[in-house]
Amino acid sequence: TSVSASTTATTTAVEPADTKTKYPLAVTDILKRSVLIGQAPKRIVTLLPTATETLYQAGGIAIGRDSSSKYPEAVLELPTVGSAYNPSIEAVAALNPDLIIIEALSQAQLIPALTKLGVPVIAVRAASVDDVYASLTLIGKIIDKNEVAAQAIAQIKTRIEAVKKTTPASKNVLILISDANRNIYAAKSTSYPGTLAALLNQTNLAAGIPDSGPYPGFGLYTAELAATSNPDIIFTISPAPAPAPKLSTMLAQVPGFNQMNAVKNGKVKELDPVLFLQAQGPRIAEAAEQMAGFLNEVTP
Repeated sequence: TSVSASTTATTTAVEPADTKTKYPLAVTDILKRSVLIGQAPKRIVTLLPTATETLYQAGGIAIGRDSSSKYPEAVLELPTVGSAYNPSIEAVAALNPDLIIIEALSQAQLIPALTKLGVPVIAVRAASVDDVYASLTLIGKIIDKNEVAAQAIAQIKTRIEAVKKTTPASKNVLILISDANRNIYAAKSTSYPGTLAALLNQTNLAAGIPDSGPYPGFGLYTAELAATSNPDIIFTISPAPAPAPKLSTMLAQVPGFNQMNAVKNGKVKELDPVLFLQAQGPRIAEAAEQMAGFLNEVTP
């Protein structure tokens, strides 16, 4: 039957002959927390774009969101409960949720306050492509959309495999971001952008630097380091909206960085800050396609 045929593609721990979730359901979330889901959730609140997009990609819908969750377009009609980093617990409670989804790396500190609402709290994460798959599988199981989640994973895998075949052989890359004080940080292999560079078999010149600064998985990249680096291409991420200047245009004025051949020769490309920083998650294939497109542009 079509049901058993599609079941073979799932990565969930359900019975091979049955893709239906049975409740009550005990799950282990991305933070290795054991959480009991009493019944199929109907009123779900998501508190970061990673959580929101994972839910929708797995076939679910939310009744409330954080203010930075803006994809898919349907979520723009939902009430907001404050910012991802300082949501209103009272606003969350007022929506009477039966499931709250958070992001593991940036929102773990919210768990004690949220669990006091007596509602299951599930953490997802997108620090790697495996995280994206695991989070989709987890949410698909919780909301009884196992097949939808499995299909979403299969589509991402297909797109990533396709883009890898069209990406040029290993280049030396740097992925840079700056803070409000004009300090410049480079993405390490443990960051989401760094994971994408590794996925495309690129050599990340900042892979071994120490973690520091406001961005998880990034480290301070000094003028001295920059002056001795020779990347084939530099990717920049500029989180601040216009009229703030783009980091790609600023590098030519930054000591150390302005000595790099990639800067002198215009091989600096701006990555979409939504895809690579603010909404890390199931649109990972789209992010990989953007990075690969830029790599193809600068390849002689």
